Amino acid sequence: MEFGGADVSPMRASGLFWRAQITGWLFWAVFGVVSRTVVFGDLAFALTLTSIVEPLGFALTALAHQMFRNKIGRDITLKVVVVAVVLSIAGGLLQMLTVNAIKDVLPWRAEPDIAARVGAIPAVYYTLIFLGWSLAYLWIRAEANAQGERIERSRAQQAALQTELHRLRLQLDSHLLFNALNTVAMEIPEEPDTALEMTHRIADYLRYSLAHQDQRVCPLANEIEAMCDYVRIHELRFEGRLDCVVELEPDAGPVPVPHLILQPLVENAVKYGLSSPAERFTVGIVAENRNDGLLIEISNPGRLTMLERDRPGVGLNNVRRRLELHYPLRHELSLVEAGNTVVARLRLWGTACFA
Repeated sequence: MEFGGADVSPMRASGLFWRAQITGWLFWAVFGVVSRTVVFGDLAFALTLTSIVEPLGFALTALAHQMFRNKIGRDITLKVVVVAVVLSIAGGLLQMLTVNAIKDVLPWRAEPDIAARVGAIPAVYYTLIFLGWSLAYLWIRAEANAQGERIERSRAQQAALQTELHRLRLQLDSHLLFNALNTVAMEIPEEPDTALEMTHRIADYLRYSLAHQDQRVCPLANEIEAMCDYVRIHELRFEGRLDCVVELEPDAGPVPVPHLILQPLVENAVKYGLSSPAERFTVGIVAENRNDGLLIEISNPGRLTMLERDRPGVGLNNVRRRLELHYPLRHELSLVEAGNTVVARLRLWGTACFA
């Protein structure tokens, strides 16, 4: 009756076993007193007999527990079951010999033919008890081992997923830094002042990213504020052509979302907005916390076919994979066309895993 699994400490498992062991044998002691009083017609003799054979049974099963715990590995083999059956029979025979010895030594008031009728009943009775105890012990031990293996596999999978999330974060940071530095480098020769301001904005954005690098989720309001710093970098480069409009519902601001999950979506909106023929365009960010979950929409002018011609970039693939890890079967990311506007629509349900 080894109750320990991967999530149960040895001390707690030992405590569970001994509570079950004591409770079980107390039950058999009470049952033994009642049944022997009925059979022998002598309460004092029944109490004496029970006070000897039941503690002996308790001791035998306690020894079996120590043996099984030290000798049995994770797998319960046929050999182990056979040994348990043999030990149960041996324990039953020992209990019968003990009962017969007590009957011969102690005086008891019973009919003369009762002894003959009792015969091997104690052996059968205690063999069945020991056999039931052994099978229950081995079954619980096997279940605990199986549960422990499942928990270990789950922990290994969780560690692997957390490692992948960390890798995706590093990939996104590198992707952002590469693009940002390229943008600044193009401005330095002709617009050094603009390049300097862009550098400050990049520093602010990277400072936010580093400050939250150990946080897998952040409030949506903080993420959108960081996105505004990112968009400002492009506003400086394409002054007079790019605007960013944010509509953040108050209830949506505190909702935690995966850190930097919006950055690739905003980056795509800026990229494809600049590819549109419009002289001036707006990147819109709208967030609402509805009864059916969080809704975030990022829009830019253009046609959906412009996006479909290109293979998904690193950023978009990164977002999709992170959503699969954080919101398995509880997210929806789609690109829809409304008139001359392309909208990236993100829906999130529930709380993020690995938060």
